[in-house]
Amino acid sequence: SVDKIQSQSDSLVDDGAAHYCDIEADLNVKMAARVASAAANDLVPRHVCSVDVKRQEIAIKIVDVPKNHIYATTPPSCECVRFFTERHRTYPLIVQGPSAGAESTASALLAELLDMMKNK
Repeated sequence: SVDKIQSQSDSLVDDGAAHYCDIEADLNVKMAARVASAAANDLVPRHVCSVDVKRQEIAIKIVDVPKNHIYATTPPSCECVRFFTERHRTYPLIVQGPSAGAESTASALLAELLDMMKNK
């Protein structure tokens, strides 16, 4: 459920915030501090969604990753999906592609994975 996903995910806002315009200034300050803190350690913050099919869990986090990590080097208009499987434990299978449009490979794969998870 959405509530379960939100309970396992990062939040930069208070629960009482009703509209984006009410929190925009505070959010900008928090994110600027987060970016500066990450940069001081040669990292960049990225939104990362983790899907555990076996446990049927989804979490969305802001994670600081090295500047040379695939999540840091993927263009903003693209998705990047890493699959850790029995075969790909050490080096995950990576699918990267546009996040919208006719060639939405990564988005389509993620949607398929979520659909498979729902039907288990």
